[in-house]
Amino acid sequence: MNDLQSKLEQIKSNESWLEKIKRYIPGYDGYVNRDNSRELDTLLRNKLAVLMEANKTSLKNTVSALSDSGNLLSVSGLDKIDKKNETVIAKLKSAARGYSGAFDVIKVKEDKLNQLYQFDGSLLENAETVCKKFRELEDKAKEKVDLKENVSEISGSLDEFLNKFNEREEILKH
Repeated sequence: MNDLQSKLEQIKSNESWLEKIKRYIPGYDGYVNRDNSRELDTLLRNKLAVLMEANKTSLKNTVSALSDSGNLLSVSGLDKIDKKNETVIAKLKSAARGYSGAFDVIKVKEDKLNQLYQFDGSLLENAETVCKKFRELEDKAKEKVDLKENVSEISGSLDEFLNKFNEREEILKH
């Protein structure tokens, strides 16, 4: 994952000549960089949410396969992992952007924004692991294999993801 600074440089290189001239206004460059940092972090979290949304399809396919084989009632916990996955998606979409307006008491500096971006980037690996486990659940449901262990693993992985994501608030507080 590229760091935030390289992404910001990439944005700067694509600016029009008027935007480049505006950067010479005192204070404007820092303001634009912070705003771009917040936007990049939001885009990253939205990408994570889209990854986690794919789990819904895997879960629907799992339920369908279990239903077709007459084993739907033999597997418990599918509704719980569905709700946990929805909670993860909601948290990703609604997380604080690290915004600090002109009159806010607590100011979020660029180093905090960079730290948030790095943190959210580290969640990408966790999200991919969770998604892989949902796909494995789907595959095993089609093979008519016992899914209790897989459901338990997914539940634990989603709890782990939520716990890690909650650490994000600590970054903003300190």
